[in-house]
Amino acid sequence: MAEDMLPTPEECPVVVLPETVVFPHILSSLAFHDAKSLAAIDEAMNREPKMLVCVAQRPESQDAPEEEGKTFPDRLYRTGTMVLIHKLLRIPAGGVAIMVQGYRRIRILDLLQEEPFYRARIEPFPEPSSKDGEVEALMRTILGQVKKLAAMAPYLPDEFETMVLNIDNPHHLAYLVVTFLKMPVDERQRFLEIDSPEEKLMALASSLERELGYLELGGKIKSKIQDEVQKSQRDFFLREQVKAIQKELGDGAEGEEEIVRYRERINESGLPDDVRKEVEREVDRLVRLGSGQSQEAGVIRTYLDTVLDLPWNRMSPLSFDLEKAREILDEDHYGLEKIKERILDELAVLSRVRDGVYQGPVLCLIGPPGVGKTTLGQSIARAMGREFVRVSLGGVRDEAEIRGHRRTYVGAMPGRIIQGMRKAGTRNPVFMLDEIDKVGGDYRGDPASALLEVLDRAQNKDFRDHYLDLPFDLSKVFFITTANVFQTIPPPLLDRMDLIRLAGYTWEEKRHIARSYLIPRTMKEIRLEEGEFDLTDEALVRLIRSFTREAGVRSLERKISTILRKVLRARTEQKRKRRIVVTAESLEKYLGNEYVEPPKRLTEAAPGVVTGLAWTPNGGDVLFIESVSIPGQKGFILTGQLGDVMKESARASLSFVQSRSEKLGLSKEYFSKHEIHIHVPSGAIPKDGPSAGITMASAIASLVTGIPVPATIAMTGEIALSGRVLPVGGIKEKLIGAREAGIQEVFIPVDNEKDLEEIPEEVRKDLTIHVVHHMDELLDRLFLSHEKPRKGGGNGFRPNAKKAGHKTAGIRG
Repeated sequence: MAEDMLPTPEECPVVVLPETVVFPHILSSLAFHDAKSLAAIDEAMNREPKMLVCVAQRPESQDAPEEEGKTFPDRLYRTGTMVLIHKLLRIPAGGVAIMVQGYRRIRILDLLQEEPFYRARIEPFPEPSSKDGEVEALMRTILGQVKKLAAMAPYLPDEFETMVLNIDNPHHLAYLVVTFLKMPVDERQRFLEIDSPEEKLMALASSLERELGYLELGGKIKSKIQDEVQKSQRDFFLREQVKAIQKELGDGAEGEEEIVRYRERINESGLPDDVRKEVEREVDRLVRLGSGQSQEAGVIRTYLDTVLDLPWNRMSPLSFDLEKAREILDEDHYGLEKIKERILDELAVLSRVRDGVYQGPVLCLIGPPGVGKTTLGQSIARAMGREFVRVSLGGVRDEAEIRGHRRTYVGAMPGRIIQGMRKAGTRNPVFMLDEIDKVGGDYRGDPASALLEVLDRAQNKDFRDHYLDLPFDLSKVFFITTANVFQTIPPPLLDRMDLIRLAGYTWEEKRHIARSYLIPRTMKEIRLEEGEFDLTDEALVRLIRSFTREAGVRSLERKISTILRKVLRARTEQKRKRRIVVTAESLEKYLGNEYVEPPKRLTEAAPGVVTGLAWTPNGGDVLFIESVSIPGQKGFILTGQLGDVMKESARASLSFVQSRSEKLGLSKEYFSKHEIHIHVPSGAIPKDGPSAGITMASAIASLVTGIPVPATIAMTGEIALSGRVLPVGGIKEKLIGAREAGIQEVFIPVDNEKDLEEIPEEVRKDLTIHVVHHMDELLDRLFLSHEKPRKGGGNGFRPNAKKAGHKTAGIRG
């Protein structure tokens, strides 16, 4: 029986095709390995004619349409193709390959069984075969597109165009062309399900046009790639010719030696695998560029030198001798016991944890200028047996100073961190970031934020400098930072550091430092022998107390250097052989009138004037709070270039004293009929902070009661509106300044009592220190223990005022 005369059976075995669609009229080769398909094929082979239904499987992302009243697997399409099996071949692996001819389009009505294979009830799904003028025009258009496609698509068979030209049926034409086009299963199924020949050909023309567009774009890309490949090959041949010419002229050996040296350094440097891969890639680029002096070759050489100079695997041998470390620290610095103990603690831990797992905190040395923060870092490195690197951050505003510049910029270089590691030559130096409180940010970035990664032990293991663009391990580095104040350090950066405060020195400590360190060092620098010069103790004490005023010893060292230079000049000019002795009376001969007036207390007490204590960058100082009352209207005046915080503290002090008017014996109308004026001398110097609160309150109380506060008494502390005395900072510096000014008694907040442990013994023995919890305690001690006060108050300094010579019990230093 002829194929076009075969009837369509009511039921037929079904095979599922997961990745393709079989079309009518098209000869296809299919392979199957699953049990269901094999069983269905065996069933079809036992029939005559050997008919089989091929159905496509829906993609996983596509949902099946809902059909009421029927149960059918969602993953299968209902429209398929009935095929005739022409040939079957058994595959050794266990599957079969069949050659089938598409016969007609069918629709599956229902599944009769699913095991051991699919069997379905089917019906024919005929295709209309009208061929009007529109269909004819579409077919001609498609034939023209097929000619272009055959010329451009390398994946089409040679006989494809001939096959298409010999087809007269529009459906057959569409199925043949679609079979050879690259398109997904769902789009092929759509062609099978379209009934109208016009619609089917229109869809085919659109697909062909899209495929032609892809092929044209691919051709352009291929042509561009070929041009680049040809240019690369041409450049390669030209470079090889240049190398040959250079070799003949004797110029190529130097370039080859350079590459050999780089490869030897790579092998010796112990680079990590990922870093080694990038560096070898740069060497290969340099090889391709040749040994010329091009700008790009110079950039690569600089980069390779920087990377290979870094200490990727070099470590300093660590010293764990605590006794020797103690000797080194004591040899270089006097005092600073807390700092030395902290370093020895760190060494003790490292001596136990030698595998590098321990990651201690970052030390931040905070103190006024000249107390030895920077030189202390050098001593720490010497005590630990490590290299020392110092980077000054003062005035740094560009983030690239920390992270480096990207290599795309002209003159790019690594940041200061990588430069410091290159200079150190080891992975575990003592790295000092000096003046970290003076880092700022502008439009070029925020260097302080870039330092967050550097100082964070959890992040700096893979620190990336923009210039290197390679991970570098900073976890073995012992970082130390220095600052004068911590208030200007950003809180996230401050959180990564362990703060250690260095207060100013007393004059006794400065005398010892000058004798043990400053004078011998200066004599060594200028080659002055020990027997040629002598500075008496009286002269040294006067030099410290009258010619310098600082918390550290930097200015003292300059003065000593000036004296020693003049001594050396005198010996050279006069050819004197006798030792020159510098006495206290002869200091003006060497230093002129450069003496500095030391802080002094008031010569006599006066109502309304009280001595406070202040902290300055040069150490502690006394601060005089003056107050007067002006009869007239109610008011409050503040002068002396005071900051907002200090102004608010003054208003709180006035309000507290007003609330104690009855206790102080004042009339209710006093403050409504008097204007209070508070002034802090040295008006050219800005002043701020809350620590003068109890001093201002005492000055107002002294003013309105007329009772002077003794000039030998000073105080510091913040006042709350309720009268509580709150803690303040800089207690050590303030007490040292009070002692220098001749103060005998000091009142401090009770919460600062813990700070007295850090006060030097020579300071504590010269001061009587009282701790105060509430402002009422001060009022009771200073004003209410006298006879009935004079109502109306005092009015400023009173030269003949009688001193209040009382003494209260307190904490004795």
